[in-house]
Amino acid sequence: MKGREQVKKTVLLITLVLMITVMLSGCGSFDFAETGGYIVTPKEALEMAGNGAILIDAQSAADYGLAHIEGAVNIPMSELVVNEPYANMLAGSSQIEQCLGAAGITENDMLLVYDNSSNMAAARVQWTLNMYGNFNVRVVSGGINALKDAGAKTTMAAVELPEAEYKAGDTQKNLIVTLDYIKSQLNMPDENTVIIDTRSFEEYRAGTIPGSVHIEYIWNNYATGEYKSVRDIQITYLDKGIMPEMKLILFCKTSVRAAQTYTALKNAGYRDVRIYDGAWLEYEDVENPAPPSEDTPPEPQDAS
Repeated sequence: MKGREQVKKTVLLITLVLMITVMLSGCGSFDFAETGGYIVTPKEALEMAGNGAILIDAQSAADYGLAHIEGAVNIPMSELVVNEPYANMLAGSSQIEQCLGAAGITENDMLLVYDNSSNMAAARVQWTLNMYGNFNVRVVSGGINALKDAGAKTTMAAVELPEAEYKAGDTQKNLIVTLDYIKSQLNMPDENTVIIDTRSFEEYRAGTIPGSVHIEYIWNNYATGEYKSVRDIQITYLDKGIMPEMKLILFCKTSVRAAQTYTALKNAGYRDVRIYDGAWLEYEDVENPAPPSEDTPPEPQDAS
């Protein structure tokens, strides 16, 4: 009996290895854009900071005061949003310029943004600066805890740089959509456009934009809190039928979790990734949608 059980286990292991090999080799046959450029590991971040890049702490001012990485400048995510007509919407260029300039940042600085919230706040800061033409921004995977694990020291002493002039660039209209765009997609669906709901399954089940694919933002992370590798992100989304050449529209409740997914997908080579900034708060308020007709729980995801 023990021999048979051992054979079964061996066959199962071989089958699993073959399945993983096929999936990994399959990603190479898709037309992904160049990968990388949006996320850095904690080790890479510390090396870059040693060579002149600026660490940006996107935590709240209160959390920054309790502990932050030595040398990090505090720019809370909350300073780069407005809360009218809905929460956490994109701030205007003048607000961005004032906030970053006051923090001593210019548009030419290389910025390494971290947080303490599963990469959400850092990614939202990145998307915001991308929206105004600044792509010299990287999210530090895993945030403050991962940086500490990599050897970074924390402090309570605030870092203040001399005030600078920050110039926002042109608005990148290919990174954002409005409610009118969502409605036009629902009225005349484009088979190459996919709306992705990045909220929890409980939120999705209570109501979503019709036709949305549910891929919760937390599936972009390993259990450590760091972003999954490029290959693992590709596998996660290809498994849901999300191809690299598709136009992807992301939303959550206030498009902070959506920004976390934006960073993961852009880093993994997805070409056209946009955020619906009004998000579920606006859509629910204006459209008063019914819950989705299907109530099927999501497939188990490996967050290890």
